[in-house]
Amino acid sequence: MKKYYEADKVAQEVPFEPIPEETRALYLRPGELLAIQERFPVAYLPLGTLEWHGRHNPLGVDAIKAERLCMEAAKLAGGVVMPAIHFAADAYWDAGFGIGYGMDATAGYALPGSFYGIETSLFVSLVVNACRNYLNRGFKLVVLVSGHNPSIQQNVLDEVCYACKTDEGAEPVCFTMDYLLMEPDDPLRASDHAACIETSMMLYLNGERVNMGANAGHVREHLGVGGARPYSEATAEEGEIRFARQAAGLAKLASGRLGKLLNTN
Repeated sequence: MKKYYEADKVAQEVPFEPIPEETRALYLRPGELLAIQERFPVAYLPLGTLEWHGRHNPLGVDAIKAERLCMEAAKLAGGVVMPAIHFAADAYWDAGFGIGYGMDATAGYALPGSFYGIETSLFVSLVVNACRNYLNRGFKLVVLVSGHNPSIQQNVLDEVCYACKTDEGAEPVCFTMDYLLMEPDDPLRASDHAACIETSMMLYLNGERVNMGANAGHVREHLGVGGARPYSEATAEEGEIRFARQAAGLAKLASGRLGKLLNTN
């Protein structure tokens, strides 16, 4: 058999179905997938972690944010949301307790629930292979969206985008962190770790899974929590505003990058 994807062959045997409300690849039938690809051939790949986000937040804060943003952008602009990858890149550093990895450094011991560690080369290979899978089966653009935002994550995913460039210089894979989707002059354009910003997002997206009283009475109330504003200032209303602006930014990014790719091919 041939080793490349034959869209014409597929069209003969897999008829389009009406485009559904569902945007997640896990729940789409093949005919629905093909119809979405025909209209807007973009795959969103959410990237996050299973990681300590304070005692008060769920472990999956990063991936929850990223996946929900991708789902909303797909509703606004089109496209398909691929299953999130829960591994990520982070840094080793010393916060006064000896060198530790990520938020572990702030505690001085390995925090429970942080399951996202992976060799950087393996992480790059994993994401590159995922992107190539999507591009080889009918998508024209893959948008990587990370809710996990240390600078090393940016560097590693820039490497992924470079690895997926064509010999002619086209860039079918692009990357953004969630907060960077807001306009550059937006006063809310910032991020933190489990403090006011991320906790506000969680109160809006999954408020029933946030326990705002979980840190009360602890000597290190803000263990593994970092940001300019404390988590106690978080509100679902602020989370909703942030989410709406980021989702609009993601839809705009996907539409613009897809248009550029199609106009150059």
